[in-house]
Amino acid sequence: MKKLSDLPDKLSELNLQIGVFKAEELPVEFVDQLINKSLQPHILEFEGDEDAKGRFASREAYKKWTSSKKRIIYLLLDGGEVAGIIWFGERINPNIDSEYNITFGIRLYEGYVGKGLSKSFMISSHKDVEQYYPGQKIWLDFKSENVAARRAYESFGYKYIGEEGERVIMGYDPKV
Repeated sequence: MKKLSDLPDKLSELNLQIGVFKAEELPVEFVDQLINKSLQPHILEFEGDEDAKGRFASREAYKKWTSSKKRIIYLLLDGGEVAGIIWFGERINPNIDSEYNITFGIRLYEGYVGKGLSKSFMISSHKDVEQYYPGQKIWLDFKSENVAARRAYESFGYKYIGEEGERVIMGYDPKV
């Protein structure tokens, strides 16, 4: 595990660490925590089955998700407890400009939501991920009813690209 040492004050104040992993090398104890935490009510509310029955449904599902494409995982750690996750991965969305070919996801888990950690966590990971995907544009999507997520992404610099069903698509260009 690589640890990020240059952490924003908000994370340092709470003695949180960020560990960086190639997704396929994530230790099984962290995979198990992600599987359990994908069932938390606020995760199910906004992500539904994509986490709980998809990528974090089981160790086998996680292995399948990580074996298909290069993914980098940032874990927000409180000791050995996973407080949050950010991942970046190679993925083209056919409904948007093909220059946006890196996807981004973030989750904060119970006990860490509403503490103003998202932006600090995003700053650290976005700064570091440039070494894995130099100059690449990043996209994400989320349920349109998740107003808090939209505000957080906009304040970080993500721009509205469009909508796909109930999901809003936003993009980020690290060069801007």
